[in-house]
Amino acid sequence: MRGAPRAYRTRAIRPGSSRARRGTLPCVISNPAPSAPAPSASAAPSTPSAPPAQSAIHSRRTALVLLAILAVVWGSHWPIVKMGLHTMPPLQYAVLRLAGGLITIVVILAAQRRLRLPPREDVPIIASVGLLQISASIVIMNLALQAVPAGRSSVLVYAQPLWVAVLMWTVFRQRARWNEVTGLVLGIGGILALVNPTVIDWGVPAELAGTLGLIGNGMLWAVVTIHIRRHHWRSSPLDLQPWMLGIAIVPVIVVAALLEGGRTINWQPETVLILLYSGPVATAFANWASQSITRSLGPIPAAMGFLATPVVGLFMGWLLLGEKLGIVDVLGFGAVVLGIGLTTLIRPKEAAPVPAVAAGVAADAAVAAAEAEAEDRP
Repeated sequence: MRGAPRAYRTRAIRPGSSRARRGTLPCVISNPAPSAPAPSASAAPSTPSAPPAQSAIHSRRTALVLLAILAVVWGSHWPIVKMGLHTMPPLQYAVLRLAGGLITIVVILAAQRRLRLPPREDVPIIASVGLLQISASIVIMNLALQAVPAGRSSVLVYAQPLWVAVLMWTVFRQRARWNEVTGLVLGIGGILALVNPTVIDWGVPAELAGTLGLIGNGMLWAVVTIHIRRHHWRSSPLDLQPWMLGIAIVPVIVVAALLEGGRTINWQPETVLILLYSGPVATAFANWASQSITRSLGPIPAAMGFLATPVVGLFMGWLLLGEKLGIVDVLGFGAVVLGIGLTTLIRPKEAAPVPAVAAGVAADAAVAAAEAEAEDRP
């Protein structure tokens, strides 16, 4: 077959042509859809382009399963970190946690022969996630947990859906769906019930500074959440994890050396177990999972889904540390869980796809036109 056929069209069959002898008839398409031109049968294949930034990398069901696992991992980690601060200085703990996560992900990628330099286009997301979501988040978390209860610390950080929603609806002009608005109001209302002045003593400077730092942490995370969804990824989140953790650990090492140079770690069996959980599980796995969930569900549903984490954190704080739970806590739990359900489990209506029959007929027409043009050449 020589040359590339022109756009398909119906044409008469010349008497005596091979098509007339075979008795085949061309497919006729009336008013083909202009938005879906038929492909050329003889055109040379083009080089595949990179996937769009907003494409999902997991199905909705897989993303929701990851979301449930991540809520347990991160929610349980808040009281575990508070336990670890009894034997480790906060910044040194942060360094060891990042080092454990970095070693884990490097070993995994090296075994799969996927350890490579990142593309230049992914450098912004590496810096954003590494410095804001990982480095700053871990430092603020470890410092604040010295004064703020573990369960309520998780609640303050995971108020980030408020900031995600505000940014998406105002800066990016995204249209809000009814379930997102209702879920957001319920979720944030539950968080406000859990963080009330009768529980948190705003007159204690350390507790006030820790509380404000955790709220600021949630704002930073909201910005990164939107960046993750809108970035044009050239590599997968897993392939970029070593570079994100690598850039995150550098400033933490510097600050720890300056502020905690004379402090030591009280090594105990529980210290090792805490570091094994904090590094490979709560850092390496959890950061990959959070980015994958955000890319698959979108910023607002993912952010609302992350609200399950403080629910688990409050429960585990009560279970492991004896932090008290009252009627306000129970009511807050209910509002948060209901908000998660409204936002993440209700599917938005999607545009109806092009019927498969019409697509198949259009493809047949293109092939028939290509054959006709090729056979009619002298």
